[in-house]
Amino acid sequence: MHSSIRYALSISLALSLFSGCAPQPAPQKTVTIDSTLPTPSLNGFIADITSIAFEWKPLEDPRVSGYYVYRNTPGAEDQKLQRIATIDSRFATHFVDTDLKPGSEYQYRFSAITANGTESVASETMLVATQPMIAPVSFFQAVGNMPRSAKLLWRPHPNGKINGYIIERQDATDQKWNVIATITGRLNAEYIDRDLKDAQVYHYRIKATTFDKLTTEASEVSKVITKPLPPEIRNITSTNDLPRAITLKWDPSTISDLSHYNIYRSSTPNGSFDYHAKLETTTFTDNITEDGKFYFYKITAVDKDGLESLQSSVATQGSTLSKPQTPIAYEGKIVNKVAELQWKNTDPRTVSYTVIKTTKTSWISRETIDINNITDTNFRDTDVKADTTYLYEIVSVDKNGIRSLPTQAIELSYEAK
Repeated sequence: MHSSIRYALSISLALSLFSGCAPQPAPQKTVTIDSTLPTPSLNGFIADITSIAFEWKPLEDPRVSGYYVYRNTPGAEDQKLQRIATIDSRFATHFVDTDLKPGSEYQYRFSAITANGTESVASETMLVATQPMIAPVSFFQAVGNMPRSAKLLWRPHPNGKINGYIIERQDATDQKWNVIATITGRLNAEYIDRDLKDAQVYHYRIKATTFDKLTTEASEVSKVITKPLPPEIRNITSTNDLPRAITLKWDPSTISDLSHYNIYRSSTPNGSFDYHAKLETTTFTDNITEDGKFYFYKITAVDKDGLESLQSSVATQGSTLSKPQTPIAYEGKIVNKVAELQWKNTDPRTVSYTVIKTTKTSWISRETIDINNITDTNFRDTDVKADTTYLYEIVSVDKNGIRSLPTQAIELSYEAK
């Protein structure tokens, strides 16, 4: 009689080979169970969040060529244990099942196999649970009212498995969450989001990531509104009666952190407005070298963060004081070797007149002098010589010394007798 009794039981098993936690269909095959083969004896296991590691005692039976691993799939309709892995070495004593669901219970069995496909009686079914997913970041805050940026703060995650963070942002006009930054390092606790829009609403949340690329649930959502631009400058006024200058005035900006005002100027109301001046007061005098010169202005306020208010859609027009009107009804003649000039005033601004006298000294040479501070509307020039040609022009002058355009020149002369 043999020292051991061998018997074989042939059964048809539907076994599925698959990777991870999603079983894949496999063709049916006949498996022969040999009860004389040693059954694997597990030393224990270590469960992580998405993986479980097993260890068993080595089998010395030379007939053993490897092992089968069986496992169920939580949530599936068929809760039968399916083959999930084949270990092709008798000397192996460890196996790690990966891509599992966090916080879930799994059932496992192990069996030894021979080179010709014979299988031992399976080990006892072992119930193993994966660890729950790591908790989200517990404190997350976004700081708003910053110029075109938002400051994000959070408490570093206490779990040593965390190696970084993913920051997501949702714009007010877009319901989609977009990844804006990936932070490496568990102890990092700050991020500044830049290049944002003014006075815009943004929502933020953060997720922690582990060394093995797991991602926690998102933190609570934090909302910010970026700093608005300073309001437009109001009640801008400009002068048109100052000699060779335009003075601008406006209401002070209402912001508390005003830095300065910017003045923009253009020669046309719809032209390009160029930067012209920077100042901290609400009055500006633009000194100009031309009389009757028109300019158009726009003024902005700039805060201490460099945010500048919008330019007003309508420009403010200013002008320097125009020239006085030119005298009219101008006439001149020489009487008794004296040049006599007469004219009429046409501008109440006129306080005096200037006679521009040009003497032709040769065909190509001339001498010109101004005879100023004439208060009457006539002038007698006794400094004239025979056989000499003189040209006379009359200019009106106002109290600011602004001169009108000259009259048309009158040419006078007389011959010696």
